[in-house]
Amino acid sequence: MRVCILAFGCQMNDYDSGRIAGMLRDRGAEIVEDPKKADFVIVNTCSVRRHAEDRVLSLLGRLRAWRKRDPARRLAVVGCMAEREADSLAGRFPHVDFIVGARRIAEIGRLYDETLSGAAGGTVSPIMAIGESPMGDGTDFGRAPALRPFPHQAYIAVSRGCNKRCSYCVVPSARGPEKSRAMNDIEEEARRLAAEGVREITLLGQTIDSYGGDLGDGSSLETLLRRLYEIPGLLRLRFITNHPANCREDLFRTMAELSDRVMPFVHMPAQSGSDRILGLMRRGYTRRKYLRLLDAARKACPGIGIASDFIVGFPTESRADFEETLDLVRRAEFQSCFLFKYSPRPGTKAAEMPDDVPEAEKRIRHAELTALQAEISERLNRARIGSVEEVLVDSPSKTDARQLAGRSRSFRIVIFPGATDLIGSLVRVKIEKATALALYGRIAQ
Repeated sequence: MRVCILAFGCQMNDYDSGRIAGMLRDRGAEIVEDPKKADFVIVNTCSVRRHAEDRVLSLLGRLRAWRKRDPARRLAVVGCMAEREADSLAGRFPHVDFIVGARRIAEIGRLYDETLSGAAGGTVSPIMAIGESPMGDGTDFGRAPALRPFPHQAYIAVSRGCNKRCSYCVVPSARGPEKSRAMNDIEEEARRLAAEGVREITLLGQTIDSYGGDLGDGSSLETLLRRLYEIPGLLRLRFITNHPANCREDLFRTMAELSDRVMPFVHMPAQSGSDRILGLMRRGYTRRKYLRLLDAARKACPGIGIASDFIVGFPTESRADFEETLDLVRRAEFQSCFLFKYSPRPGTKAAEMPDDVPEAEKRIRHAELTALQAEISERLNRARIGSVEEVLVDSPSKTDARQLAGRSRSFRIVIFPGATDLIGSLVRVKIEKATALALYGRIAQ
């Protein structure tokens, strides 16, 4: 079978999609990128925002005709939306062969085999696997997939699930409570990956600052970084995503101490600059604490790259609340931000509140914040002109095959002319030009 995996959402979904690809390749499947060329399409879904769910629903509707044209074709829905909406999806899309929730990814291989043998065959009630993982400890972390976008980079899931109860978020219900992976297991996998030629590892966790707290053995993100730092051949370590309520200043001191391998970059979503809205969001910190964390990060790691997330139009958000968000962004001077318009998520506390900010006003606020962040990003990037950046080369540039693209230590995109044999290596690039999105230069002599 030619299998196409279409992923929506976060890096954990990308990680799971890679695991699925590896499972099915081991069963003889050929992994393809174009669904039109596939015999089997797997849609890995996201429920964090309504827009992501709407895109999935639209795609599944379009795939109805694709499925009908050839009775041998197969279709599956997996991930967070599958976990939360399995019955609804099964009733609305009877052409789906099986549905697997985010907590039971490990069962996809078995269901794939059953589907090909005709056990599901496009019946009205697809095979389903949702709820807690059948693994002995309740959590399946899996192994970093052999199929990765870049062979020199890999993700490792160090925790799954989330214990936070942010009022707008469905992650705890979709992925379950937080569970940390044993440090020895993580180290063993990291050593294996480094021996296979991986040069950069990114540690994944929904709230990675909490890593180890449930293990009861003194494990923490800081101790984990120290362990992985010692692995021969591993040149770069990154981690995502930080939660401001759990982030500790000791983390930044550890990053500074291990700065030749632990990259100076954190992704720490603020979500709002208004203390009133942060309280309604149940985020567990104030703007003052957030700004204090940024100060500590920059003091310990000068030049650190900091990214954030913001939601505009949260229920009852006034213009004054939004102005506080604009002020926070000006003060923080983020390297980049992911910006979203609020959409109610069924089953969350925020969904019980009136969605009272008009859609037109949400669009206005989103555009304002986008323009402000673009100005900041461009100014910060232009300040890098004349500097020499250490870049891990990823691939040819998407916009110009004659150029190479990679990431600087602070996670900025860097584009420069060079030969493809540099992919996977570290090079020094002198920056000559900059935009809000990328740095441009030439290999330093």
